[in-house]
Amino acid sequence: MIAAIVAVAAFGFIAFQVIAQDRGVLAEVRGEAEQAKLTAACNAGLMQAIHGLADPDPSQRWGIDGRPRTSAFNGYALTVTVEDERGKVPLNGIIMEEARQLFQFAGASGNQLDTLTDSFEDWEDVDNTARPHGAEAAQYAGLGYKPRNAGFHTVEELRMIKGMTDDIYNRIAPAVTVFFGESGGFSESTSQILALEVLGEMGPNSMEVVQRQQQLAGTMAMPQSLAKANLTGRTLTVRVEARQAGAHMRRTAIVELTGNPNDPYWLRYLD
Repeated sequence: MIAAIVAVAAFGFIAFQVIAQDRGVLAEVRGEAEQAKLTAACNAGLMQAIHGLADPDPSQRWGIDGRPRTSAFNGYALTVTVEDERGKVPLNGIIMEEARQLFQFAGASGNQLDTLTDSFEDWEDVDNTARPHGAEAAQYAGLGYKPRNAGFHTVEELRMIKGMTDDIYNRIAPAVTVFFGESGGFSESTSQILALEVLGEMGPNSMEVVQRQQQLAGTMAMPQSLAKANLTGRTLTVRVEARQAGAHMRRTAIVELTGNPNDPYWLRYLD
C-alpha cells in the first residue's frame, strides 16, 4: 500500500512538473506572439506616417510639426510623432560656443559644463592632446574605448564623452542629430525647444521659444506652410508607440523620402 501511495505521489509530482513546464512554454509562446503583434502595429504606424508624409495632395499631407497623432491598428492604440531633423542641433556642424550652450541649456554648469564642452571638442578633433577639462585616448583607456577623433556617427556616442550623465543626455538626445543633411539650414518652425534655444536667433526665453512651446503643446496653431512643404530629400524621425491592455512597444525610424514611386523612401535608421 505504501509503495502504491509513493508511486501515485511520484506520478502526480511528475505530472505537475510536465504541466508546469507546458504552462511555461505556453506563456513564452504567448509572450512571443504578443511581441510580434506589437511589432506589426508599430510597423503599421511607421507605414501610415510614410504614406501621409508622401501624400501628393498638400491638404492631406502630414505636417512635420512634432505633435503626436493617434490612430489604431488591429486593436492597438498608436501614437505617431514626426520630427524634422533640420529642427535639431547638428552634432557635427556646431562650433564650440554652440556646444557649450547646448550643455548649459540642458542643465550643466560649473566644472561639468567645462568638462562636457572640452570633451565634446576632443572627441571630434584629430589630435590626441586633451583640452584643460577634456579627454583623449589616455583618459578613456580604463573604459575600454577611445575618442573617435572625427565626427559623431550616432547620437548615442554622446553618452561616452567625459562628464556626461543620464539626466543631461536624456535632455539633449531628442534635440540633436547626425542626419541633418547637406542642403538647407536650421528650421525654427519645426525645431525642438532646446535646439531653438541654441541655434535660434533670439536665444532662450525669447518670444520665438515661447511660441514654439505653445505650438507643441497644442495651444497655438502651427504655421500653414508646414503642411504644404515638399518633403522630398528631407530627413525625418518617426516615433511610434503601440499600446493595448498594458502591453506596449516603441519604435523609432529615421526616413528620407525620395520622390521616386519605385523606391519611395530610404531608412536611415531603425531601432
